[in-house]
Amino acid sequence: MTKLSDTQASILSQASRHEALLAAAPSNLPAAARQAVIRSMLKNLLLEEVPAPAEHGDLAWRLGEGGVPIVVRITADGLRAIGVEPSEPGEFGTEHREVTEAEEVAELALQQEALDSEKAAQQALAAAGREQAPPVRQGLRETAQAAVTAWEAQDGLEAALAALKAALGRQTPVRTPRAPREGTKQEAVLTLLRREEGATIAQVMEATGWAQHTVRGFFAGLKKKGVAIEVLERVKQVSSGKQGAKGSYSIYRVASPAVAG
Repeated sequence: MTKLSDTQASILSQASRHEALLAAAPSNLPAAARQAVIRSMLKNLLLEEVPAPAEHGDLAWRLGEGGVPIVVRITADGLRAIGVEPSEPGEFGTEHREVTEAEEVAELALQQEALDSEKAAQQALAAAGREQAPPVRQGLRETAQAAVTAWEAQDGLEAALAALKAALGRQTPVRTPRAPREGTKQEAVLTLLRREEGATIAQVMEATGWAQHTVRGFFAGLKKKGVAIEVLERVKQVSSGKQGAKGSYSIYRVASPAVAG
């Protein structure tokens, strides 16, 4: 019986249960890894290429001549590789088949492999004296998985390792937030708002040169950072017709911390 990797066993197991015996690589694998594992299984005659049925065009892994979508289907050798005896030619792939215990174990092993890889990476970083892995550019984990898949399939390994090395070289350390610089417009606004008499939006606009919507956006940003801004007073200009005039305004101030009683 052909020795399969966990990824290959999972692909064959799912294909054997598909109504048309069609296969597809796991969607969580990067595109390069999916291509590598499918090519390897075609080479070993575990899968075969066939034109995509109209109802299964979404499983196409490449386009053939004239743009015809091509899918891959499990072969008799592929079925035997997972311990399934092929049906008679006239019944091939038409019967529903229960999942065997061996196939369940293979799929669980594939999931566990992903968890173990992540855990091993964290342990390696901890052993190097780092408490946790620093954030890196998205794609590093996928590139590493592609290298594992290429190693399992023994196809495209050199290119996969080169991509992984390049991804590792792109790691960037976490930048710690800088403290606000003194003399900035933000600091000037906070100084105005911390005054006992507070400040109006017009005063902030005059001090910073900002537009009104920029000032209001800055106030909203302060709230998100935990700095509460309260309305100290609302001054309503009243016209002769007793209607609110356009000159009405509010005075804002940084809210004083609540004193526990």
